[in-house]
Amino acid sequence: MSDTMRGQPFDRLISWVLTELATNDSIFGIHRALFFTPKEDASYTTPDLFGNYLATPIGPAAGPHTQLAQNIVSAWLSGGRFIELKTVQIMDELEIPRPCIDLADEGYNVEWSQELKLEQSADEYIKAWVLIHILRRILGFEGLPFGTIFNMSVGYDLAGIKSEPMQRFMDTLEDASKELEEVREILRARFPEFSDIEIPNRLINSVTLSTMHGCPPDEIEQIARYLVEERGLHTIVKLNPTLLGKDAVMRILHDDLGFREIEIEDHVFEKDLQYDRAVELIKALKESAGARGLTFGVKLSNTLAMSNHRKVLPGEEMYMSGRALYPLTMNLFRKLSREFDGDLYVSYAGGADALNVVDILSCGALPVTSASDLLKPGGYSRLRQYIENLEKEMTARGAKNLPELARDKLENLDRVTQAAREDRRYKKSYHPYGLPKITADLNLFDCIAAPCIEGCAVNQDVPEYAWWIGKGEYDKALSVILSRNPLPGVTGYICTHLCQESCTQSNYEAPIEIRALKRFAVEHGKVALPHPERLGRKVAVIGSGPSGLAAAYFLA
Repeated sequence: MSDTMRGQPFDRLISWVLTELATNDSIFGIHRALFFTPKEDASYTTPDLFGNYLATPIGPAAGPHTQLAQNIVSAWLSGGRFIELKTVQIMDELEIPRPCIDLADEGYNVEWSQELKLEQSADEYIKAWVLIHILRRILGFEGLPFGTIFNMSVGYDLAGIKSEPMQRFMDTLEDASKELEEVREILRARFPEFSDIEIPNRLINSVTLSTMHGCPPDEIEQIARYLVEERGLHTIVKLNPTLLGKDAVMRILHDDLGFREIEIEDHVFEKDLQYDRAVELIKALKESAGARGLTFGVKLSNTLAMSNHRKVLPGEEMYMSGRALYPLTMNLFRKLSREFDGDLYVSYAGGADALNVVDILSCGALPVTSASDLLKPGGYSRLRQYIENLEKEMTARGAKNLPELARDKLENLDRVTQAAREDRRYKKSYHPYGLPKITADLNLFDCIAAPCIEGCAVNQDVPEYAWWIGKGEYDKALSVILSRNPLPGVTGYICTHLCQESCTQSNYEAPIEIRALKRFAVEHGKVALPHPERLGRKVAVIGSGPSGLAAAYFLA
């Protein structure tokens, strides 16, 4: 398998979409049953963000999920509507070290730049933009508002951003008429049924600024002023959790969460933007943007630089993300929101997942984007759970819209921030049985072995019988169980269920009650026992424990 990222021509992509949908009822491996269906009157919609309607308040954060057109479309199919495009910079021929991401539990990475050249990145974003517009017709969404925002992400210094290649890249995303005309030619020639679809030439009117750890404060302000004052873009500046100060960061990581193996050198905090200067910078840029009818805000938060204690990734330094980042980011969110008495636009990405997205939105953040969580089992389809949980909880709270959900946002921040430091989900000890991994080597064509099967003493095919139960086929579920376990009526009650300790559902919320499913299949399924031809031989089984009874069952 190649580690080189390559884009696909537009005509090949659209043919891929149409063929896969017709033959497999899926697109890029995501089944139609997992597609998100937008609702114009849904409580979680936003009528006006940067002058655009936003159909859901979630999406993929700038990262590995938003480099290729297929990635972006997959996020969109799953309900992501705020698409934070992969951060680009002038140095577009860097060699990215391998491996570059380590997500055994909390996330770490050494990958901080795009893997495509600037013109290739622009091409991928344009192809995704067009495909989304076409998919709206294919999936029957054309009568609804577009509801999708592409957010450009750039870095890392003013000279690079003002360079000719970066200027050309930004100009293209602001006006892609030339590039889109080439796509329209392909549509007219090969896919005329889509040639009349209106596709806006402007992809973006907002930008997220990503700066290097240790970027000088004046440089950050100069870049942001350029983006606001000269390019006229709604501008968001990504801030680092180091703004909390070393004492607070280490107290949360070590004392509250138990991540005592994490060490962060003093220079990481000393070189980064300091809190007082950040407040000063935010005030100045809010004023500048406001005078121009634009929004200025902050992105909370960037990853956290630290010493490479795991030694899985190359280099001496790595950047932390995922669940351990959430309590840090929420504490920074609270501190800044209190500083500005709630009058601060916050785009959130720091350990967000389906189980905390409602809390984050109730604190006034918009949107909530995720990167590390989408690398876990389920991938982009995890976004569906974000929306389902959000809709359910808004109904329970009687919130008719997102502003109502966040009507007590400062009080909510106090509560949620404290809970983040106490909730066991964010503590190092949260996985008492280890992570749901199999011990066998992962070969090229051996990537579907379920850890629960390996954890079972008789290797029960748990995914298969759980699937049949989900389909209402209880007889078939019981048949699968009996093929390896003749005593489900017993093990459905007293088995030590080691399978549950390896359940990948732990990555979503909690392990599936596998033993209870087995009991359910016994209580609701019926299977006629086979009557094989007798061989005329006699066998004595010594012992009437589980092994003896099982031996007798299979021999009979």
